[in-house]
Amino acid sequence: MVDELIAKREPDWKELEELTAELKSVRSQGARDGAKIARFAALYRATCGDLALAESYRFPPGTIRYLNDLVGVAHNVLYRRQSWDLKTFWRVFFFDAPRWLLTDAAFWTALALFWIPFWTCEAIAAKNPEFARSVVGSEQLTSLERMYSKPFEEMDAFDRVGMAAFYVQHNGGIGLQCFALGALFAFPGLYILAFNAATLGVSFGYMSSGAVEAEVAARFAEFTTAHGPFELTAVVLSAAAGMRIGFGLIKTNGYSRLDSARRAAIKASPAMVAAFLLFCGAATLEAFVSPRPTLFWGVFGDAAAVKRGIALFTSALLVVYIVGLGGVSWAAKRGWLSANEENASEGEQR
Repeated sequence: MVDELIAKREPDWKELEELTAELKSVRSQGARDGAKIARFAALYRATCGDLALAESYRFPPGTIRYLNDLVGVAHNVLYRRQSWDLKTFWRVFFFDAPRWLLTDAAFWTALALFWIPFWTCEAIAAKNPEFARSVVGSEQLTSLERMYSKPFEEMDAFDRVGMAAFYVQHNGGIGLQCFALGALFAFPGLYILAFNAATLGVSFGYMSSGAVEAEVAARFAEFTTAHGPFELTAVVLSAAAGMRIGFGLIKTNGYSRLDSARRAAIKASPAMVAAFLLFCGAATLEAFVSPRPTLFWGVFGDAAAVKRGIALFTSALLVVYIVGLGGVSWAAKRGWLSANEENASEGEQR
């Protein structure tokens, strides 16, 4: 029976061996033939099953070694790293990544799980300062008030660079925490994201309440306005990337947990790159724009108004990136844009 099974499956193993050698010689995944890749993937999955069967039924040691080596080489070819250049980065970051975010349930879950607790806790704390003290603690809120009790002062460039580095480290640490916990089967990431959102919402609400002096509240709002959109969106993206991997561990779609997590990580990686860039942008704004009493030598008037303008501009950029570019990429992926172009050309001919 074993000999018959080996004889029956051996042609497929030889075919996989030949396809592996052929695809291994192709440098770019984009240059590979689609039909061959599909056939290669099917043969790879079937051979993985043959290897498990061979080990269970104790096939000859030589056959097991052959299958083990074949699966290992094929796995490396199937999941090998794609060569990256500027064109590939442009396509992934400005075409694929926005579509993944727009259509990814993990991103929208993270977005809702952050902003709903944030806005809810902010509204409650703004009307009831005692709620904020019970959640965050009087000592932390007093420290927050004291931090913004003095007017902004000019700092030299060296100090501001140091502040930017600190903010990248601090805020990036929060993002990595959300990412790492999200990758642990998603649920710890859900908790830490909601917890951070509630804490921030309470702090923002308290600082806008009647318990805080008007000047202190205005200074706090001015400081947090410019860099807020980038920073908070980066936290959401970090949590979403982690949860994407965590969901991949829960719902494997027939893959092993390791392969499912690997596939999810590939899809989550652009979100982490975007989060890193947003953290860097937020840190730059937080160090060079947010604490400054004047901006652009006062040419554009009140610094607080300029910071609000920056916040509106960065928020618009984020919407255009995720919704605008994501929508265009999604439509192009479904062939709608090409279909519309064909219909338009037919109409012109008529």
